[in-house]
Amino acid sequence: MGSAEHWMAWPLACLSESSPVPESACWWALEFSPRVALLEDALLMETSMVHRLWGGPEVLQARLARAFAQACQVAVSGRTDSGADDASLPPLHGQGSTAWKALARLRLHQGRHCRFVAAPLSMAAPSLPADALPLWTLSALEQHSAVLLRLGCRCWGDVRALPRAGLARRVGAEALRALDEAYGLLPQALDWLQLPQQFVQRHDLGYPAHHADAVLQAAQPLLRALQSWLQARHHAVLALQLRCHHDLRRIDGQELPVWESLVIRTAQPTQGMAHLQRLLREHLGQRRWRAPVDMLELQALETVPWAAEPLSCLPAVQGQNPSDSLAWHEWVERLSARWGEAAVQMVQPLADHRPELMQCWQAAAKLLQSQKPGGTRAEAGAGFRPRRQPGCADPWQALWPPWLLSKPQALPVQDNRPQWHGPLQLKAGPYRLESGWWDAAGDAQAGAPAGLAVRDYFVAYNAVVGHVWIYRERARSEPQVRMTTSPAIWFAQGVYG
Repeated sequence: MGSAEHWMAWPLACLSESSPVPESACWWALEFSPRVALLEDALLMETSMVHRLWGGPEVLQARLARAFAQACQVAVSGRTDSGADDASLPPLHGQGSTAWKALARLRLHQGRHCRFVAAPLSMAAPSLPADALPLWTLSALEQHSAVLLRLGCRCWGDVRALPRAGLARRVGAEALRALDEAYGLLPQALDWLQLPQQFVQRHDLGYPAHHADAVLQAAQPLLRALQSWLQARHHAVLALQLRCHHDLRRIDGQELPVWESLVIRTAQPTQGMAHLQRLLREHLGQRRWRAPVDMLELQALETVPWAAEPLSCLPAVQGQNPSDSLAWHEWVERLSARWGEAAVQMVQPLADHRPELMQCWQAAAKLLQSQKPGGTRAEAGAGFRPRRQPGCADPWQALWPPWLLSKPQALPVQDNRPQWHGPLQLKAGPYRLESGWWDAAGDAQAGAPAGLAVRDYFVAYNAVVGHVWIYRERARSEPQVRMTTSPAIWFAQGVYG
C-alpha cells in the first residue's frame, strides 16, 4: 500500500516458437505474482506486492531468472522436465517503476534500433535514467521519430522539455499520454493475464502425424501448458482427455469420425508431466491409426487441490534419504516428550461469537492423537482467526477481517471520532454483537458476567492504517450500570490485508 511499483519485462519471442505467442506460454509467471500482463512484444510482471512473500527482491529475481530460462529452454528443446539447463541462457529482462520503463530497458538491453538511430546507447540499460532512454524504446514516440528528430529530440527527456500544447498538435495526445504513463504521472490500463477455470487447449500441428511418436511430440506444448495451469492454480490432475482431429474424412470408402478421444486416469493426483508422458506413450502405442492427425485437444477432466507431500522439519543427514528423516508428527512427539507438551502448540477453532474466543491454543501432541488436523496454520501466531465455513447465514461474514490483534487496542477519541494515526472514517456498520452471557464467572462490580460482550463493530479507514475492524463498547441495559458507565470506548481488533 503506497509503496513504489516494481515492474519486470521479458521478451515474448523466447517463450514460444509460434507467432503470435499463446497466453498459455506465459502462465508460468502467475506462480510468482497475480499481476502479469502482455504488452506489445513483452511479458510484464509487477512484483512489489510479493517481494516479502518470496524473501526479498533479490531472491525473487533469482527465482524468476531461473524460471524464465527454463521456460525458454523448454520452448526450444521441447523438454518438460525440471532439469532443463538454464545456465546457458542470459538473464534477459528489463526493470522499472512503470511497465513502459521496464519494456524500454528490455528493448535497450536487446539492442533493438529503428532506421532513425544508428546504434543503441553504450550505457548499461538497468542504470540508464528515464530521461536518457531513446525514442525508439517507447512505441508511441517511435511512430513520430521523424518529427521529433527534426525538433532535436533524441530521448524521453528531450520530448518532455518541449512545450506541451504545440507538441500535442504535432504528435497527438495519445503519444503524450503514453509518455505520462511511462513516468507514472497517469495510471496505465492493462489486461491482466488470468487462468481459465477449466483447462481446454488445442494445438494445430501444421502437418499430418501418422504414428504415435509424432502425436506424442506434438502434444508437448499442451502438456507444458497443463503443467503451468496446475501449478498456478495449485491443483493436481487425476484424469485428462486427449482428442485427435483426423486429417481425412473418409478412407477406403469408410466414414471416419472427426474427433477420436483418449482418456487417461492416474491413481494419485500429480503435477509432474513425466509420468503422464509415459502413460500417454503407452496408450498411443496401442492405438491403431486409421488416418493422420492434424490437430490435438487436451482437456483436464478431473482435478483436485494439490496437497504437497509432508516433509521433515529437520534437514536430512548427508547420505540419508529425505523420506527417512523425521516426519512432522514424530518431531512433535519427540519435542513434546523432551521439553513438555506445552513446547509445541496448535490452534483449535471454537464455536463462539466473540472474535477473541473463536480459537484457543492446545498442545499439539494431544491434538495429533485425538484427530488428524489438516490445514492448520500454527505459524500464523496468536492473531490468526480461522474463516467460517461457507453457507453461514451471517451477512457480515464477508466483512470480517482475516487477521485479529492479539489483544484489542484502545483507541483515543477526539471530537467524538476514534483516532488511530489520525481520525478514522466509518465505512460500514454497525454490526451489533451481544454474546457471552452464559459465562459462569461474574463481575461483582458490574453485576454482569465478566465475559459479556456488548459491542457495535464497524469497518473504518484512513490513509495511514488502511481498512481496520473496530468496535464500540455499549453501556449495559441495567439502570444501575447505565448511571455509572463512562461514555462509549473504542477498540481496534482486526486489520485487513
